[in-house]
Amino acid sequence: MAWEPGIFFETAFAHQMIVKEAAGTLAGTALVLTSGSLAPVLPGMVAQVALADASLTQLLEVVAVADSTHATLSALRGRSSEPVMPPLTGGSVKVSVVTFQPQIAAVGDALLALVGIASDRDTDPTPASTGLCGFRNAAVFGALAAIYRTLVDAKSATNITFSKRSFYEGLAQSSRQTLGATIDFDGDGVPDRRILSGVHTLRRV
Repeated sequence: MAWEPGIFFETAFAHQMIVKEAAGTLAGTALVLTSGSLAPVLPGMVAQVALADASLTQLLEVVAVADSTHATLSALRGRSSEPVMPPLTGGSVKVSVVTFQPQIAAVGDALLALVGIASDRDTDPTPASTGLCGFRNAAVFGALAAIYRTLVDAKSATNITFSKRSFYEGLAQSSRQTLGATIDFDGDGVPDRRILSGVHTLRRV
């Protein structure tokens, strides 16, 4: 949300909406739904919260989900450790949530593969690893690059969309060179090797 809030309104990703215009009440940071369900929503996702009269729509961070009808929302914060901030929207609202988990998961699996870790949606990453570094930025830029590649393929793509695709693809490529992980290849609980994605092994030929 901090990098590209506009992507949450793109119709090209309407099929990834997991909550659509669910009615509810927002009092400060406390959301209570009266229709729909928050069951598929996870902390860290972004909710589009519109006033019932559609006079204002605000993107809010999902801080916590207590159950299928109760959640804590916050205006955008600098860090997750900061206190939640009450949004401008409140009272009777309609809530929608679009997820980009598919893009994030695909990018994350590809990044882990760069340091020799196999991962997919159905299995835990193997071998075990510790000391992961550089993955957060690489995942953010990689996911944004994937999103803008989709938008470029959509009809009526603008020059700005093409520029953003190139911009994020460049950042994604650079960040892939900063990954690091300590790997336990034999599963004995003792780290065997530190792998850095941007360091190449020299071999005598």
